[in-house]
Amino acid sequence: MTTKNDQDDVLLTKLNVAVKAANEAEASVTTAQAELVSRSKAVGLLLLEAKKLHPKVKDFEAYLKRVDGLKLSRTYDFMRLAGGRTTDEELRKDARERKRRSRAKPKTLPKPEPKSEPEKVSVTVTESPATGSNIHDCTAEDARPLTAVLREQRLAAAAESERNLLKFEYACRTYLPKLNEADLEKAHACFMEACPKSKKEAA
Repeated sequence: MTTKNDQDDVLLTKLNVAVKAANEAEASVTTAQAELVSRSKAVGLLLLEAKKLHPKVKDFEAYLKRVDGLKLSRTYDFMRLAGGRTTDEELRKDARERKRRSRAKPKTLPKPEPKSEPEKVSVTVTESPATGSNIHDCTAEDARPLTAVLREQRLAAAAESERNLLKFEYACRTYLPKLNEADLEKAHACFMEACPKSKKEAA
């Protein structure tokens, strides 16, 4: 018959074995952690040296793309650790915080509803004297009265003309005052030649 003392002895033996295994594992983890910190600092020192050779951020990050298995965020962690600006514990805390925030975000975004193809409507329009254009196949959504289409085209053309006028005025104010008299005459001749109204009047 098993007594209470026997049960205590068995339990005590199991506890001693379990505690010894836990202590060994903890010592192993501590050693591994210390080695990780040491190696991380070594990487950080090399990165700081690389940063001196490539001081511009763009050049430095382009150089880092040639390093296998190194992410950009980890790069700066290594450099901060090597430079004494942070500790391993702080880095681990930051990593845990980033992971927590990442898990808090929704994993999948709602899928957008598939867009139905708009119904095609065949519209044939004779050439417009104002625009010289033809309109053929368009969707029901875009099948608006011809006058609305022409109005939009005229507004677009007017806006383009206004932009070009502003550029022309800027060029005149910027460059004409710098021309001598002979070159001013050439500029005037060039303008008269290029101007459509002038051609019509000359004819």
